[in-house]
Amino acid sequence: MKSIWYLALTGLLLTGCAQTENLTSTEEAVFTQGANLTLQLQKPVAIGDLTLNLQKVDESRCPINANCVRAGSAITYLQLQDTRGNSTTKVLYLGDPLTVPDNRGFRDADTVNATLGSKTYRLILTEVLPFPNTTDQNPPEKTAKVSVTAL
Repeated sequence: MKSIWYLALTGLLLTGCAQTENLTSTEEAVFTQGANLTLQLQKPVAIGDLTLNLQKVDESRCPINANCVRAGSAITYLQLQDTRGNSTTKVLYLGDPLTVPDNRGFRDADTVNATLGSKTYRLILTEVLPFPNTTDQNPPEKTAKVSVTAL
């Protein structure tokens, strides 16, 4: 009789722990592995319940075919918005440090966290292309490679 009681109790405990949240495949990518995106200027990208928009890129990096005293930086302004209307804009950069309060030192990749409502996301900027070039009179539009992960 005791073994049946223990078996029933164990079954109830395991059943109570088995709840999982059903996510779409897109949301799963954001929540578990991170989504790697290439963003173009003013072309919003939706992933799950999050929309990202590369609003602006300020470019001061030394051109690839020039000799410069300083490396310069590529500064991106990335807007995040959720389906509830919560919105924030984050500054991410590559290269030379920025002024306070955005100074996080020299960056080969930049990481910031953004909170919208009750959700927090980690953004990692890894690349801004094309790199400046003194001989290219009509350079292509800037793009930014960003990884987004829900924390």
